[in-house]
Amino acid sequence: MPETRLAWQPDALLAGSASGVVPARPAATVILPRAGASGRPEVFMVRRTAGTAFAADAFVFPGGAIEAADQSELALASAPGLTLEAAHARLVERGGDPPPDPRMSFALHLAAVRELFEEAGVLLAVPRSGVMGGAPDGALIERLATARADVLAGTRSLGELARGERLDLAPEQLVYFSHWITPELSPRRFDTRFFAALMPAGQTALHCNLETTEGEWLEPAVAIDRAARGELKIVFATSAHLERLARFSSVDELLRFARSKPIRTVRPTLTRGDGGWSVGPVDQPW
Repeated sequence: MPETRLAWQPDALLAGSASGVVPARPAATVILPRAGASGRPEVFMVRRTAGTAFAADAFVFPGGAIEAADQSELALASAPGLTLEAAHARLVERGGDPPPDPRMSFALHLAAVRELFEEAGVLLAVPRSGVMGGAPDGALIERLATARADVLAGTRSLGELARGERLDLAPEQLVYFSHWITPELSPRRFDTRFFAALMPAGQTALHCNLETTEGEWLEPAVAIDRAARGELKIVFATSAHLERLARFSSVDELLRFARSKPIRTVRPTLTRGDGGWSVGPVDQPW
């Protein structure tokens, strides 16, 4: 894909730092597909607030940095379907740079589940009874909507929510899709694992109205076209993923690809030309 001109320029960062490199925070992002009216995949995207420090006013997939609670003992107990070892194997076996240890691998999965709930209101979980089928009842959906505000405010962890509702979090439903690291000269950097997860039955995706101001289901090709016309803003990594996702004619095809594709850690570069700084392109397959 072509280079993208940056709205910010890193010259001040270079002038103010001996190394010019900000450490990359471990993070997780979730691509949430569903079948649209045409049968082709749509993905849920949220618009970040204009005042946010990263990707301001841009449409992105739900996601964010890991938190301490994502690797707590309560988090581990709340997700019995995924062990530390299994989480680590998922992020290692198909290639790419591995996380430093199994606990970090688990935390990345839990962060994906938490961020999806916080930013889209969608919870990957199953009843503790082990019954997998069916949609959650209306009363549970209402309680989850109330609890979402508590999780966003930090007054309740996702593990505490799951325990109170007798739910098991289900990070095993995530499919590892890609690994991208923000360019070294960026003022805020993330070491991000992208996951895909099928939209659960009976739930409704809705933006949080705190860190995000809009939420929309979009066919990837439509999102790319609208961005090209200046109708919405997307950052380089999001655009690259949308281009990849636009190839698929069904959600099943998308998820089959996600389960089998090799993983290569992507490190886009920043280059300075006559028009200023740009990011990309990524020439090698990922």
